[in-house]
Amino acid sequence: MKKLTYSFLFLGTIIALGGCKEDSYEDLIPEQYDKILYLKNYGQQTLELFDDGSPVDYSLTVVKTGSNPAATAQAQVKIMSQTEIDKDARYQGNNYKVISSDCYTYKTEILDLTSSETYKQIKMKISPTKILEEINATKGENPNYVYTIPFRLSSPNDQVNEEKKDLILKLNVTKLSIYFKKGSQTVDLNTLPGDEWAFETGIAMVSGVQNTWDFIANIEVDQRQEVLEEYNTSNNTSYLMIPDGAIADTNAGVFEAGNNETAATIRIQRSGLAKGYTYLVPLKLKPITDIETITVSDKMYYIILEYPLDPEDDKIALRVDMLSDPFNCGGGDGKKLEDLIKDDPQAYYHTQYGSKTIGNKEWGQPFDITFDSPLKSIQFKYRTRHDNNNCVPKLIKLYVGNDKNNWALLATIGESDNLPTDAAKIYTSKVFIGEEEFKYLRFSVMESAQGATIGDGKNDCTWAMGQFEIWGSN
Repeated sequence: MKKLTYSFLFLGTIIALGGCKEDSYEDLIPEQYDKILYLKNYGQQTLELFDDGSPVDYSLTVVKTGSNPAATAQAQVKIMSQTEIDKDARYQGNNYKVISSDCYTYKTEILDLTSSETYKQIKMKISPTKILEEINATKGENPNYVYTIPFRLSSPNDQVNEEKKDLILKLNVTKLSIYFKKGSQTVDLNTLPGDEWAFETGIAMVSGVQNTWDFIANIEVDQRQEVLEEYNTSNNTSYLMIPDGAIADTNAGVFEAGNNETAATIRIQRSGLAKGYTYLVPLKLKPITDIETITVSDKMYYIILEYPLDPEDDKIALRVDMLSDPFNCGGGDGKKLEDLIKDDPQAYYHTQYGSKTIGNKEWGQPFDITFDSPLKSIQFKYRTRHDNNNCVPKLIKLYVGNDKNNWALLATIGESDNLPTDAAKIYTSKVFIGEEEFKYLRFSVMESAQGATIGDGKNDCTWAMGQFEIWGSN
């Protein structure tokens, strides 16, 4: 494992939070002080650390100054205990948590500053890995803990500057990791040419560290149902999960030493998608197996693929020869199936009335559509009869097939779908997708405002409808 290098520009940057202006080693001291000691860095400061599995070198500087620079001095810097911090009025109420000695290597000893020395450094090693372990083990005690190493300068014989004797080193430890640079992107597939598309997602190393490794960042699609449900619930959407058949492949991002960013790609093919829906592609980073100390963020990247039916290009121009009445239900008010497709607000289709045997229990009172070419998804719209609402549909079943002898139920549309109950109202369905392509559609009205339209010999129930339109795509 390469050691993560800290510098003042990056990880070792000390952010002073109070009383830490840069001091000259020859500060002006009142003449009555022959010599005085202080910490060059003092007060409350933050040390940014990144855990790559390696210890970090850290140093403190004890400064000697005064009216007699040739004087010798002795100093000692110790790490205060939790009890000492808690009893010191200056630090009460700050939620300081002193990390244990397991997290660092440090030896408290007397420093001798000779007549020629104006400062002396103390070195220690800090373990970000151990600190993270301790944080995870204790954060449940108080989520507001501020984890610290508190230093205090003292001397057995010499004067110490009271304002510059303490350094409260607040530790901010980040696990070395990579993450998606953005959270999501939305694409309208109808605006893209071709039948296969590559979508790129940026990946970056956590900020503040220079990458010194060569490794691969793999991505994968998380198709778990709970992922889809959580997204739709959180965003008030009703997207579909990207199907396996639409995923051509994924290409990993490649990190090279000296480069903190890369990009991975996923290729999507049109043939695996049904028009009329919006698809969710939840991408996540796979664990990095060759460098265990580099973790991956669990935040996902979402590609949202909008693939709507085009109001013009996907509209099916219905003709009379495409319509059929399999059980001869039509003819009420002298109306025929051709009245369904007239662009006339007063035109309407009506099934027969005056008979209790029109239709049947299995199919209701249906009409069939034969499409010119196979479809995979459809959406329809109709207008209720213009002058009354006593025969508006209340329960509709859609069946599809590739011959007129074998039908599969595609959808049931009823009260929960807000079918219109008044005259001259428009209803637009959602998009329905078949399990496979189909060439025939059976539109079965099972119940109207009058009752069940099933020809059961008990009720004389019919249904009526104004203009009917349909869209579809394969």
